Order: sequence, then structure tokens, then C-alpha cells
Amino acid sequence: MLFTIEKYAIRVGSRYLRRYFSKNVDIAVNNTQEFVLQPEDSFTSIRREGQKSLKIALLGAPNVGKSTLVNQLIKRSVCPTSSKVHTTQAKTNAIYCEDDTQLIFMDTPGTVSENELKRYKLANSFKTDPKVSSHTADIIGIVQDTQNLYTRDKINQNILKLLTEDIRNKIPMILILNKVDKLKKKEILLHLVNVFSKGKYSLNFHDIFMISALTGDGVDDLRTYFLDSAKPGDWQYQNNVYSNLTCEDIIQQTVRAKLLDNLPNEVPYCLQVRLEHFDVGPNDNINAIISVTCPTKRIVNLLLNGKGKRLKNIAVVAEKELRYAFRTSVKLKISVQL
Repeated sequence: MLFTIEKYAIRVGSRYLRRYFSKNVDIAVNNTQEFVLQPEDSFTSIRREGQKSLKIALLGAPNVGKSTLVNQLIKRSVCPTSSKVHTTQAKTNAIYCEDDTQLIFMDTPGTVSENELKRYKLANSFKTDPKVSSHTADIIGIVQDTQNLYTRDKINQNILKLLTEDIRNKIPMILILNKVDKLKKKEILLHLVNVFSKGKYSLNFHDIFMISALTGDGVDDLRTYFLDSAKPGDWQYQNNVYSNLTCEDIIQQTVRAKLLDNLPNEVPYCLQVRLEHFDVGPNDNINAIISVTCPTKRIVNLLLNGKGKRLKNIAVVAEKELRYAFRTSVKLKISVQL
């Protein structure tokens, strides 16, 4: 984890975790024992002989499984996920390195219309981040939910508006049919392939993949495809950096995602989640305290129901996911206030 605050010298032996997550920093290696982190406006490319890179923008309607797929592709849960829509609110870069190749996956918020943006008072990032990602990508992957009866055989209109003629002509696109594990009739997949290959929604896809982001089925083949598609170029990140988010960001967003999963209806959307305390111990174990501010006493009681059992379960689930992200022990406490 790399910070964008004042200059820090971090010892490798006891703080390796701090090098795993980055936010617009330039890393100057003085010697084998010390890293000096200097804040910069943009990343400095890391030039290495014979290395390759690829930037992949993942686009899709809300809740099609983009974040779950990214976590499977990089083998770390750096993108918080939940069963509710709009869990991802801004673009996240997730990085995977293998041998001489670096893949940068741009996880984006679900595409929405102007009316939805205003109606639900969504952040402007819902509009700008998919657009920015699609313009800067080397490959665009459109993720389609095959389980959704009403939308699985057509590309979301908001995506079609986003993909201008200029983008379609310059950037190769692939179709990723997700949630295939939920389909009882597999012949539906053949129908979808036929629709997207020959129909008006084909978009001249270079390839079509059938996967389950939840179980990981087909994800290895997709990752291999991206590795094979990489082109000679400078790496944007060090090979031990896995996200452009800080550890603190990931902890906060993960807890928010678990609140979305465990609270009914619109309740979790009105909660304010804030990191109150963060500490990395001598063995790189993480201790964190999250505060959840509720707008009404009724919601406070809902969270503390059953002597706080619901809150404890949320903390346990979040700890498990964070251990998978950071590869170290995580102790998390969640406090609730009005």
C-alpha cells in the first residue's frame, strides 16, 4: 500500500504490505533496504527490457459481475462486491503481473442513463469513468449477465451510446458472457453467441468468452487471452502493486459492500462509512476500526439487533475478504453511531 501523503521511507523487511497498493506515486529505489515514496500528479512508467502490458476496460450494466470478475482475474479481492446494484461507484485499477507481462484491469461503475444519474443522485463518476476507461483501453471487455431474462440478448443502450464509432474502429472488443453457472439450459448460450455474432448487437466482437466470475469457471482462459494479447510497452506499476487504491480505501469500501449485502432495501445506501483507525503491526497484521453513521435511531437498532450479532457477522465476512486481498491477518471493529 503506497500513500500520497508526505514523503515516507518504508523498510522492506517489516512493511512489505505498504508496497502492494498505490495511489499516484513515483517509487524511487535508493537501495535494497529502503523505498522513498514521492507524491506525483501521474504515474511514472517503469521501463524494463522486453516487457509487455495491456489495459483492459470492463464495461457492463449494473450488477453484471464486473468487480467479481476482476478479483478472480488478479487473484485478490481488491474490488469490493455485493449483490446490490451500484456497489462500485468509481473506476478502480487492478493490476496483475505474470512473467514479463502486466495487465491493468479497469473496473468501472455500471453504465447508467442521464435520467438514472439524476433520479438516484449518483456520483458523476458513473458517467465519466466508463467513458475515460473506454478511451484509454487497449481492449474493451463487455460483461453480459446471461441469467437476466430481459437483457441477456441485447447490449445495454447506455454502453452502445458510450462506444462511439471512433472507439469501435480503433479498440478491439470482446464479449464476456457471465453467470453461465446459473443457466440450466446450456443451449441458451449457443443462442446468445449466434445473436451477438450475427445480430445487430454484434459490435464486431473479436472473441466471445463464457465464464462464471463467482466460481472462477473459464476465468483462467480469459486471463491467458489477455496475457497473449499484451503488447511491448512500459509497465505503469511496480510488480508488487495490485491496486491504485490504498489499503484504507479497500477496507472502507469492503465494509460498505458487506453492509449492502446484509441490510434490507435502501437502508445501506444512506449510511456513512468512515475509517477511524488504521494500524499495521510488526508482523504486517492489520488492525482497523470503521465507524458507521446512521441517519435514524431505527437503523441504529437494526444494525445492533440481537446484541450486535448482525454487525459482528458483517465484520467477520469483511475480515475474510480483506485477508484474501492483503495476504495477512486482519482484525476489524465496526462501531455504529447516530
